[in-house]
Amino acid sequence: MSKFPKQGIPFESEGQFLGFLPDKDGKLKYLRWQAGADVFSGKIPKPLRSALYRTLKPGDAVQISGEREVDLHKGREKWVLYRVVPLGEKAEGMSLTTAPASGGETEPVVPKVKGKVLVCQKSDCYRRGAGAVMQALNAHLAAYSGSICVQGVGCMKDCKRGPHVVFMPDKARYSGVSPQGIPALLERHFPLSSPQPQEVEAAASS
Repeated sequence: MSKFPKQGIPFESEGQFLGFLPDKDGKLKYLRWQAGADVFSGKIPKPLRSALYRTLKPGDAVQISGEREVDLHKGREKWVLYRVVPLGEKAEGMSLTTAPASGGETEPVVPKVKGKVLVCQKSDCYRRGAGAVMQALNAHLAAYSGSICVQGVGCMKDCKRGPHVVFMPDKARYSGVSPQGIPALLERHFPLSSPQPQEVEAAASS
């Protein structure tokens, strides 16, 4: 019986970052992006994950290179990412790659943050609007000059009450969050002005 080898086909792509996807264990190991009318997802090597979680936001333009592995026997393919470059003025000069730094090279610069918002990206929460919640967060966090970041995470349990959001360092968890409730939640945990708790209670339940 003949064996069908796997073929590795190098690729390069430019598009829009859509978010991170979990594996079957709920760990965020895949990056999802759109190029033209097509949507792709590729596995992120472990050395890249931490920096990507901290720097990428849905809607960011990215340049991606890697390898498309085709299993001729099973008729399947998977995409493995080796290099991810955020595009635009804020990301100028930043290149996230699996290649280790050596000689005069420096590690990718990761913005320092004072706070973080965790959003469940597991399938149930995503169907209930977690993607829209992340977009709302990124839109409103523009006023914070990069001091607060958004991170998609794996399952937080209690899926039927999603989307779930956790504000760090307060460790405050909210369920059933809607995009409309994001401004009030941000005002409670990262106030730019006087808090408005009565609006928060109407926006989401903790």
